[in-house]
Amino acid sequence: MTRLFQWIHRFWEDRRGNVAMIFALSLLPVTVMSGGAVDVSQAMNARTRLSQALDAAALAVGTNPSISNEDALSIANDFIRANYPGRELGTVQNVSVTIDDATDTVTVKGEAKVETIILGLIGMDYITVDWESEVQRARSRLELVMVLDNTGSMGGSKIRDLRDAAELLVDIVYESVEEVGDVKVGLVPFAATVNVGTNYARQWWLDPDALSPQHADWAGPGPFEYEECTGRRRNRRCTTTTIEANHWDLFDMMPYESWEGCVEARAIPMDIDDTAPSNARPETLFVPYFAPDEPGHDSDYRNNYLSDGVSGSNSEDRLRNLIKYDGGTVQDDYGPNMRCTTRPITPLTTSTATLYSDIRSMGASGTTNIPQGVGWGIRVISPGEPFTQGVAWDDREVVKAMVILTDGENVMSGRSTYLRSDYGAYGFSRYGRLGTTSSSSSTLRGRLNSRLQAACDEAKSLGIRVYTITFQVNSSSTRQLMEQCASNPSLYFNSPSGSALRDAFELIAGDLTNLRLSR
Repeated sequence: MTRLFQWIHRFWEDRRGNVAMIFALSLLPVTVMSGGAVDVSQAMNARTRLSQALDAAALAVGTNPSISNEDALSIANDFIRANYPGRELGTVQNVSVTIDDATDTVTVKGEAKVETIILGLIGMDYITVDWESEVQRARSRLELVMVLDNTGSMGGSKIRDLRDAAELLVDIVYESVEEVGDVKVGLVPFAATVNVGTNYARQWWLDPDALSPQHADWAGPGPFEYEECTGRRRNRRCTTTTIEANHWDLFDMMPYESWEGCVEARAIPMDIDDTAPSNARPETLFVPYFAPDEPGHDSDYRNNYLSDGVSGSNSEDRLRNLIKYDGGTVQDDYGPNMRCTTRPITPLTTSTATLYSDIRSMGASGTTNIPQGVGWGIRVISPGEPFTQGVAWDDREVVKAMVILTDGENVMSGRSTYLRSDYGAYGFSRYGRLGTTSSSSSTLRGRLNSRLQAACDEAKSLGIRVYTITFQVNSSSTRQLMEQCASNPSLYFNSPSGSALRDAFELIAGDLTNLRLSR
């Protein structure tokens, strides 16, 4: 009996069988985990096939302009069966079709129920995956505006590549036109400013009476009176000249200068939006671009083209001496049209001949102000003033689209002068039109970048389909900014070469001439 008790005690204390028991107990979860990975992989494969089937179904429904919900579901199921046959892994279920007449979109949703092999051991007999496809119905007409960088860095082969690619886009979008007016295309070349064309000189929306508070804000409030005297004592005769701070009048005072068609930015937020100009609201009017003669006593001032007519080192007095423009002759390569370097805008047109000619005449000069290009792209495609060729924003039969291309960063050069910057579409930094009075070029660039983002957001909010292209851009921040500007990341193209640029324009053209997948 004592020996029996000793044997029982030794058995009770023995641990040598634990490994086998632990292994046996862990075998099931290890098997489930490894085999479960196979089940999950199968489910993901089913999800991929489901997405393809639902995309095809959504496209099929979208090509039917007028269809009932019952017929739409029937068509969708036919295409799903064709693209997800019974031999495929999983079973399609819970298919639904939604047609949104307000946005003219078709949405198809569905699930694939995939039977498991290993996970069933723990009670998970199926994995269900889902997908949703949305398409924009094909529309009969297109309004497209190309907002293209014409700055100095685009010189040489780059501008030639851009012309060729832009012409290719025009070729493709006009190939399938059945009726005149189905496709209209406009062109907005941009650099530091945008040129609306000298044929609009002194139009009411270009503020001929200098009502806008931005008219010559650098000169201060007027009018300005200047007295000129001749002779001495009894023979002394004096005349008083009154000059209004009006850009149009300043151009008229200079015998060999005239307005070349560029415009300045309106006050934020109207600098990039479609607010209609109105004489009743002077701040909504556009101001003709006029770069003033900068003080000549300091070499840091770049655009010094007239004698200031004032002695001393007071920059403000030298800047505001408007009498110097009376009969003034530009003494160097710059002048009041400095940074007005692009050809004029081409309003929406059905004429391919006009577009080819205007694209071929694009040049490369000046610095970069992308937000002004986008703002004028919105106005070109708009139904309202100053260009009225666009249809109403809510016209569901028309696709409105914009292609934006740049090859570099936004630029507004800061200066360590009284005026704090070079003159551009936003005037001098000193007067805060860009939302800062900084003299830092990087700060000014940051402000232009924020205005670009606002311009892109404005375009997208109006229903414009925005495509963006960076052409041989090294700056990752600029590439990211342009990608965010696009309506969808898939509508952004980075083109490191001329051939890649051509491919980007060809893809955009194809997207515009076919039904467009939006998600």
